[in-house]
Amino acid sequence: MIIKKTLTLLLASASLSLCAQPWMRPQGPLNEFSPMEGTSALTYNLPMERDIYSRAGYGPAFYIFPNQKLNEQTALALANELNIIEIAKTYGGRINVVNPVGDKWQASDLQAVQEVLNRGGGATNLKIVGIGSGATFVNQYLAATDLTGAIAGIVSINGAPGKICKLPVPAYIGGKNAVKVAKPYQTASDAAPADPLQQVVVNPDANASVTALFADAWDKVLSANYRYNNLYRTFYMSRGIDNPEGVKTFELVSMPMFDKLGIQRNVVEYPVVDTNAAGNVENPNKYLWYEYLPKQAREAAPGTVPLVVILHGHGNDPRTQSETSGFVELAAEEGFMVVEMEWQGSNGYIAMGLDGIEAVISVLRDKYPQIDGSRIYCEGLSAGAMTSNMLGVRKSHLFAAVAGHSGGIFSGNGLGYYGYGSEPLMNEAIQKRGSVEVGFCNVVGTHDDVIRFFTPDNWRGNPYLNVWQIYQTINGMEVTEDLDFNIDKTFGFQLQDRQQIHTGKSEDITMEFGQLYKNGKPMIRLIVINNYGHWNFKPAARLMWDFFRHFSRDTQTKKLNYTE
Repeated sequence: MIIKKTLTLLLASASLSLCAQPWMRPQGPLNEFSPMEGTSALTYNLPMERDIYSRAGYGPAFYIFPNQKLNEQTALALANELNIIEIAKTYGGRINVVNPVGDKWQASDLQAVQEVLNRGGGATNLKIVGIGSGATFVNQYLAATDLTGAIAGIVSINGAPGKICKLPVPAYIGGKNAVKVAKPYQTASDAAPADPLQQVVVNPDANASVTALFADAWDKVLSANYRYNNLYRTFYMSRGIDNPEGVKTFELVSMPMFDKLGIQRNVVEYPVVDTNAAGNVENPNKYLWYEYLPKQAREAAPGTVPLVVILHGHGNDPRTQSETSGFVELAAEEGFMVVEMEWQGSNGYIAMGLDGIEAVISVLRDKYPQIDGSRIYCEGLSAGAMTSNMLGVRKSHLFAAVAGHSGGIFSGNGLGYYGYGSEPLMNEAIQKRGSVEVGFCNVVGTHDDVIRFFTPDNWRGNPYLNVWQIYQTINGMEVTEDLDFNIDKTFGFQLQDRQQIHTGKSEDITMEFGQLYKNGKPMIRLIVINNYGHWNFKPAARLMWDFFRHFSRDTQTKKLNYTE
């Protein structure tokens, strides 16, 4: 009962920390530990200060269980021995050294440890590091709880074995007794669905240093993934009563490591000068964006590299899509360039608006002559999806195809929601109907708590149906006015290429797929993720890119072309 309550509080804290806090908040000194008060077990906390050059808000939350009780100085010395401080700084993480309540680790410490984890937040990337008797405690007690289903990685160095690992968890077992210690972790992993992120790595070198073992653990296990639970609800919407559906093992999600992918990331602050009516400079401001260039794109011939613009959601870190959408990983495979823009404006950077986004693309095309101006695409999340949906109609001369994940267009005249509304956008689509075509892809979860998917009893004026109708209109296609769920229980109307896609993530996460054609070419692709909330689902990125890649727009005539 205590474990269940602890898990609830832990995850609620995680969801709040991910989406409700500022993205560049100073978080404390970089070179000293301070006690964390108010817990049964004394811990030392080393938060990190992030800037525009570090990673986004999904960095590792390290909880180190040492071999013996430490003070502030020895806790910092251990962090330095592990070379963990630079990792936390680079990836926007934090470090906690957790002491036993008494002189040594024992079973009764479990409740106190759970109290510490409750207060820490950031369970989406919770990394447990046990050393010596601290590793023994992790193996014998912590690993036997439901918390393993929410932990993104366990490292056990020179510990004694436990009897069970309750739920599958990525693990690195090193040093003395490594083969025996690994067995419960391997048993739990073998019982789970196949997933390259669910791995147990064993290093039995008893002579390896703690420094070397941890470096190997970071490289092979800890850096690869994070977790969240987006099943049956939206993971960051929880407020106190978390995980009511009883989901225990949370989704493992890959963490893009740009150096391993061969991706060059550029952080760009671009001056924008405002002038008054007399032409005098008033406010020198800046745009902010992030460029992601795979090796193929850096070495490509002029005019040969597609560009994918990705846009984060409302209030999100401007690196959210690059780190959670899957498009940067695809760029490394396919050779296209990605740019994520701080389109919304925050922390001293100004909002771009639709014209600003177009202006940034113009700057990029001058800077990178290898960009193919006929193959420019846009994808966004939530409010970024709404913006992408707008760009496809308002900037149809620029984009060959656009996609939105967890975002439609709300009904109305556009006085709210960034000035977007279905009425003015539909009017523009009507005006362009018959003369303009735009490829359009939409992805939505059935359990989206923010921009809700429709039901048979409540579909008129739904934001997703609104945007589908807008793109049917601009593309000169038959517009779906009424839905009949006897025809299709998910979409309410007939689509071609209709199929259900099993993702391999979970039996509860499947995708309903269908397309709408015009003159033999699929102009609209619709994807609904069963039982999924309001957030990116990385496997959908491949379906969006495979849709984009067929479309190009003639840079002179602005006509849309489609190639098999």
